[in-house]
This record gives sequence, structure tokens and C-alpha cells, in this order.
Amino acid sequence: MERSLTRITVAAATRQRPRMLADLLQSLQGLDVPQGAELSFVFVENDVILSISGLVDDFHKRTGWPARAVHEPRQGISYARNAIIDAATEDGADWLAFIDDDEHVRHDWLRLLWAGAKDANAQLAGGPVVPVAPAMGCSENETEVLAYYERAAKVSNMRKEVAMTSGRRFDIGAGNWIADLSAINVGNLRFDPDFGLSGGEDTDFSRRAYKAGLTLAWVPQAIVTEEVARARLSTAYIVERARAQTITKFQIMMAESPKTAKINALAQILSKGASGLLRIASWPIFGRYSYHRGYRSLGIAQGLLAGLRGESQARYTQVTGD
Repeated sequence: MERSLTRITVAAATRQRPRMLADLLQSLQGLDVPQGAELSFVFVENDVILSISGLVDDFHKRTGWPARAVHEPRQGISYARNAIIDAATEDGADWLAFIDDDEHVRHDWLRLLWAGAKDANAQLAGGPVVPVAPAMGCSENETEVLAYYERAAKVSNMRKEVAMTSGRRFDIGAGNWIADLSAINVGNLRFDPDFGLSGGEDTDFSRRAYKAGLTLAWVPQAIVTEEVARARLSTAYIVERARAQTITKFQIMMAESPKTAKINALAQILSKGASGLLRIASWPIFGRYSYHRGYRSLGIAQGLLAGLRGESQARYTQVTGD
């Protein structure tokens, strides 16, 4: 019997963050059900044991929505996200929405995200992730780092809006996106396990989806918030995160343009290194945002140099948050 409603599966991968997952579930239970749709939920635990079944069962009892916990013991975010795709496919989902376990959604998030995808005739659509303070609060220095993250997120979101309007390619992060599952499966698109511990698997997926002919869309109204763990609210973390992300981006550059990637990397090492030092030195004039952005530039330069040396990054072996 043919279904009269479109099935949307909302999913998240999680690892050793039970409090954050519980907070996410609390926000999800207030979701508006989009007109013409029915909801189901999949939560994949990427750890040696499955411990989230109780949380997921309680969520199902509170909401009445189908929800299941899936175990993926192979460590790596790519394995977890691929397990989500497989589970949603088994459940007969038409659309698949990704959210991260350290995020909160507004009641209209899914409705706006799906509507934006359909309005743009897109098979993959994303929305903004807005950083917010950790539940336990933060110090003055940590608040300054959080302000940097907030401003950087606004700049990134604006660039995506401009890129979509002008018809240029842009990348969509899996912390807030929705995909036409049939298009994903027809294109045989999955997250690359080579990026499972380094991060950047969603950037790689987004670019391969674009190359496969999928239409991408940006939905600025479909906002989620991300609780930033205190361990991430430091200049040292800004540098390390930029370094790790850039190693992955260099690997993507090598795959896309092997003849020019190394030359471009050398040029960027010089430019990012110089601009980073200049921004740090001039922060009394331009403020703390310039200071933190300067350290990010140095992290990018370090990441490109590490990539040229053949180094890899295992950023996702360490869990931040609780």
C-alpha cells in the first residue's frame, strides 16, 4: 500500500555525550511536523557498547514517534553517518535530516529546512549552526573565544547565502542538513571512512554530491544552536582545530587538483602565515576577533605544512562535551 505521507527521518550520531544527547532529544520533541510528512528518528552510537537505548526509548514514549538506537562500533564519524543512511533507507525514509548531538533545534527547524529544500528543487540543503555558551557558563576569556566563533559563523553563513544567490558552489556541513534519500542512494553517495577521524567528511560528501549532479540549497531561516564545550573555548583549540580541518581540506585538494594542490598549498602557507602574524600584532587596533582570526590563520598554515609532509589527523578520537 502506497503511503500518503512523506517520511522524514531525523538522525544524529553520538559518542560519550549522554547529557548533550538528552538535551537534543528534549528539543526534538517540540518539533513541528511539516504538513504532508511523518517523522521517524535514528540515533547511532559510535562507541564500543550501545548505551543510549534507554534515552531513545524514553523519547519514543514521550513523543509517540518511531525512534531507534543503532550501534556502530567502528570508530569514526563517517561510519556512524553511513549507518544512519543505511538505517533510514531500511526504514523507508524519503528524506533524511542530520543534526549533531551537541545541538538544539527550534520547533520550526525541520519545517523550514524541508520547505527550503523543496522550494529550491534541491536534493541537499543546509542551514546555519549558531554557537552558544556551554550549560555551565564560561570565563571572560572563554566568552571572547565564543564571540569569535559567533562572528565567524555569521560570516560563513553570509558567504553561503551569496554563493547560492550567485550560483556558485558552496559546502554544507552535516550538523544541519536534509537530503533526498533516493538521490543519495541512486548516486551511491556515502561518507568516506578515510575522513572518519579527521573530520571534513561532510565537506567531502557535499562536494561529491554537487559533482554527482545534486542541487544544493542554503536555508538561512532553518537555524540550530550548538553548545560549545568549554574545552573548545581557547586560542589553542582554535589553532588545533584549524590545523586539523586544513589537513583534511588539503587531502581533498589533492584529490580534486593533484597537479596544482601542492603549489597552492605553499602559496597559502606564506600568505596565511604572514596575515596571521599581522592580525595578531594589530589586535589592539582591530580587536579580539582579529587576534583569534590571526591564530586561526596560523593553524591553517600549520595544517597545510602538515599535509605536505603527509601527516594525518585523528581529531575525533578525543571527545569534548558530556
